[in-house]
Amino acid sequence: MTSKERVWAAIRFAGPDRIPIVYGILPGATDKYGAQLAQLMRRYPSDFAGQEEPPPPSWEHSHYRPGIEVDAWGCVWRNMGLGTEGQVIGHPLEDWAALASYKPPDPRAEDWLEIDAMIERGLRQEKFIMVGAGRLFERMHFLRGYDRLLLDIAEARPEVERLRDLVLEHDLAVAELLAQRPVDAISYMDDWGTQEALMIRPVLWRELFKPAYARIAQVAHQAGKAFYFHSDGHISPIIPDLMEIGVDVLNPQFSCHNLEELAKLCRGRLCIATDIDRQYILPFGSAEEAASYTRMVIETLAVPAGGLIGRAEAGPDTRFENLEAVYRVFFHHQWS
Repeated sequence: MTSKERVWAAIRFAGPDRIPIVYGILPGATDKYGAQLAQLMRRYPSDFAGQEEPPPPSWEHSHYRPGIEVDAWGCVWRNMGLGTEGQVIGHPLEDWAALASYKPPDPRAEDWLEIDAMIERGLRQEKFIMVGAGRLFERMHFLRGYDRLLLDIAEARPEVERLRDLVLEHDLAVAELLAQRPVDAISYMDDWGTQEALMIRPVLWRELFKPAYARIAQVAHQAGKAFYFHSDGHISPIIPDLMEIGVDVLNPQFSCHNLEELAKLCRGRLCIATDIDRQYILPFGSAEEAASYTRMVIETLAVPAGGLIGRAEAGPDTRFENLEAVYRVFFHHQWS
C-alpha cells in the first residue's frame, strides 16, 4: 500500500496493511533531539505529507522563542522562554465596542505558496495530504479573552454569536480554498476540555458550536475530503456529536480519558489518531512502559480492519527512548 492508501484504509475500516503513522513533534523537541528525531522519522516514516523531517527549532518560530509578537488577527502574544508556546496577553476585542469595525485577516493571505509546495511533494510521494483550516473557540477567546468569553457565553450575550460567525466565515473560506486543492483531509481544532470535564455545558456547546463545526465538515465532505478534528481535555460528552456531524478522524487527549470508555464510544465506528499519554508515560515512564501502553492502546481502540492512526506528541520533556518505543510498536504491530 502507498501511504495515502494506508491512511484512507484506516479511516474507512478497509484493512490497512499496518497502522499508519503521523508525528506530532513540537519545536522544543527538535531543540533537544534534532538529529535523533530525523533518524527516527527515517526509520519509521510518516504516512502524512510534510513530515519528512522534524520541524525547525524553537528559535526559528516566533511562537516558541522569548519576546512579543502580534499575529494576523491582531492578538498580542508573549513568550517567556525558548521551546514553549506563548500566551495571548492582548485581545483586540477586549471591549465589545471594537467588534463593529473589526476585520479578520484575508483568507487568501495564508502562506499558500508553502502549502501548495507541501501538497506537490505529498502527491509525488503518494502521502496522505492534510492541511488545517483553523480554530473557532480558541480564536474567539484569543480575540476576546478566555474569562470574558466564558462569562459572555454564560450571560448569552448576542456578541458571542456575531464573533463566532466572524471567525467561522474566515475559516470556511480557508476550507473552501483547501477543498479546491488535491488534499485528502481538512483538519480543524479546538481544545474543549479541562482534565475532567467540558469547559462549558454540553447543551451550550451543541447550541453555539456544533452547527459551526458541521459546516466545516460539510465543506470537506462535499469535496470528497476527510474531516480531522483535534481537541485536548476531557470531551467524552460531545464525541457522539462530533461523530454525528461527520468527523472522520478524532485526536483526543488520552490522559484525560478512560480509554475503555473511549473505546465504547469509538471502537469500530470512528478512526482515532492516538495521543500517547504525554502527562506521565512519555515524560516520566520507561521505554518498556511506553511500549506496553502503546500495545494496550492498539488492542483497546483499533480493530483489524482499521480505525487507528499512530501518533505521539513530542515536547521538550519527552524522553526520546519512549518516543522511539512508541513508534517501533506502531510500525511493527501485527494482528494476532
